[in-house]
Amino acid sequence: MKKNRYIDFLAKLAVDSAHPGGKTLTEAIIRDLSIQAHDQVLDVGCGTGATAALVSEETGAVVTGMDIHPKMVERAEARAVVSENPFRVITGSAECLPFADNRFDWIISESVTAFTDIHQSVPEYFRVLRPGKKLIAIEMTIEKSLPEQDGLVIKKLYGVPELYTEEDWQCIWNDAGFICIESLKDSDFILDQSQNELPSYQLSGELDEEAFEVWLDHMQMLQTYKDVLSYRIYRMEKPSTSE
Repeated sequence: MKKNRYIDFLAKLAVDSAHPGGKTLTEAIIRDLSIQAHDQVLDVGCGTGATAALVSEETGAVVTGMDIHPKMVERAEARAVVSENPFRVITGSAECLPFADNRFDWIISESVTAFTDIHQSVPEYFRVLRPGKKLIAIEMTIEKSLPEQDGLVIKKLYGVPELYTEEDWQCIWNDAGFICIESLKDSDFILDQSQNELPSYQLSGELDEEAFEVWLDHMQMLQTYKDVLSYRIYRMEKPSTSE
């Protein structure tokens, strides 16, 4: 895997629900999805396994968590074995999913796709999703196009190839073949915004100078671009074979 200082920072701090909206948003989304027992669910970029465990325990689904970062995989595996409904954890890349075509009923991607080459990852999501089934993705989204220098600063910190507006994401999903594409905000799932939680951090002895610098840069970035740097929840479907 290519080195990404921001992802390394999250791994060192064992950040649960590191995506925007945190655990509160994830719980609300899961309630809305109506995942059934024995459904096959893929959590792409599962991190510490917090969402995979939640989906597994709350729904009884057969969950596979996948991450490319070895520390994240290690933490997710530790969580999986103590889960009320143990789930599978594997190492893999969103850009080359190690699964057969039409494998999953649901794919969940929480703040992952923006860190990948979308020309590889998004078609892979489409490939392994069963016809008529759904993908839900929480993704970094800019509210408007930025001056080139501002965009470079953000891309350098987070290690993302590009920055996308809501309209850009709509085109990305559509070009891959998805239909019924919805762009949602956290307020569509959480009526009381005071319930929105920050990510959970587990400070370890690995919090070195580099990680601390990334943390400070991240907090400054959120403040500087608070009116521009945002996110959306994208919900969509793979067409059924009859369409």
